[in-house]
Amino acid sequence: MSGNKNQEMVYGVHPLQQALALGKRECYKIVRVQGKPPARLAPILKLAERQRTRVETLPREVFRKQFGQFNHQGIVGYFSPIQTLELATLIEQACQSGPHPALVLADEIQDPQNLGALIRSAWVLGLQGLVVPKHRSVPINETVAKCSAGAVESLPIACVANLKQAAELLKEKGFWIVGVDMAGERPCYEFDFNMPVALIIGGEEKGIRPLLKKTCDFTVSIPMAGELGSLNASTAGAIVFYEIQKQRAQAGSKP
Repeated sequence: MSGNKNQEMVYGVHPLQQALALGKRECYKIVRVQGKPPARLAPILKLAERQRTRVETLPREVFRKQFGQFNHQGIVGYFSPIQTLELATLIEQACQSGPHPALVLADEIQDPQNLGALIRSAWVLGLQGLVVPKHRSVPINETVAKCSAGAVESLPIACVANLKQAAELLKEKGFWIVGVDMAGERPCYEFDFNMPVALIIGGEEKGIRPLLKKTCDFTVSIPMAGELGSLNASTAGAIVFYEIQKQRAQAGSKP
């Protein structure tokens, strides 16, 4: 962590390059290991030079002591915090993307790696945004950014005080609420996703909370052959996101 609430650390090649390339956040400085930089850092350093971003170097041992707990790949950057959207703004943007927007509501996901992977899958597979609760959920921090491979810089994210109220507002705006649940009413591949949908994906241990599940218009399951009984949130999300992408490609509509 940076120790400064007004800035956040981004580490690793892909997240750092994505943050610089998109330019949505101010970059205060970049810190790398002293010596000749490896080729993989060249695009980042070129972007930093073009944007006149300060680049500092530290001896390898000093860098290791300061950043050794992170999977840093020899480089870190300090940025202004990620700006989340108001839910109404996210809905408006999603509806402008096409007739069948798809959003995902993450219900109390505590593992930053899980949330980061979910964000990455949502962005790669064409969803229009993510809704996360302000409380009882991992914050959008440097680990989430790293595990999203930089997708956190691109996927629109709204942070809300109450997911149940968010789901109710989405219903008012024409979205169908679909819960991804082990005991879902039908397999995800039998459900027609060609409509505006907001998926709810529950946390690692408890799944979707009962009160939030009551807001669902439908629930879908992911059939499994193994005996483990459940998938983590990011894996479950990726499977359903792909099913949405596949159905809409077959129907000729934009995700």
